[in-house]
Amino acid sequence: MQPNNFKEQFFSQIYDEHVDKIYRFVFFKVNNEALAQDITSETFTRLWKEISEDKEVKNPHGFLFKVARNLIFDYYRTKDHNPINVDNMDTVLDNNQDIEKDAVLNDDMRVVLTAMDKLNDDYRVALSMYYIEQEPVSEVAKALSKSNGAARVTIHRAMRQLKKFMEA
Repeated sequence: MQPNNFKEQFFSQIYDEHVDKIYRFVFFKVNNEALAQDITSETFTRLWKEISEDKEVKNPHGFLFKVARNLIFDYYRTKDHNPINVDNMDTVLDNNQDIEKDAVLNDDMRVVLTAMDKLNDDYRVALSMYYIEQEPVSEVAKALSKSNGAARVTIHRAMRQLKKFMEA
């Protein structure tokens, strides 16, 4: 059994390294600040529970993304919510841009988000982690419980499917 101080330091280090990434990942999925904060908080609460119960967390990064992903799925499953809310996209945009650029970016974002909404869950997670969070393939693989090769194929197929949806 590890001393609590070690556990707290370990958790604190993981929290500091990952909280912003997990929040962005969740926010991109739910597009609601309060909900993203709640899900992010619950994600880290579950990590703390694992650590405090002396359960081995070999890959905290993968663990966090997997828990966050599952919490997002649970939210949409139980609440029957639409995963994309394009009305609140202005919170994602940079407020220092001029109006014309905002309009173009908003329209482009709407097209991408609408197309992303049509992808299956694994494809959405793969693209979000790889292109938005800029996670390596190995982390995408861990979050999807796949091999690195299978994760690469998933990313490639997801991008190809996204392009098809955007062209339609």
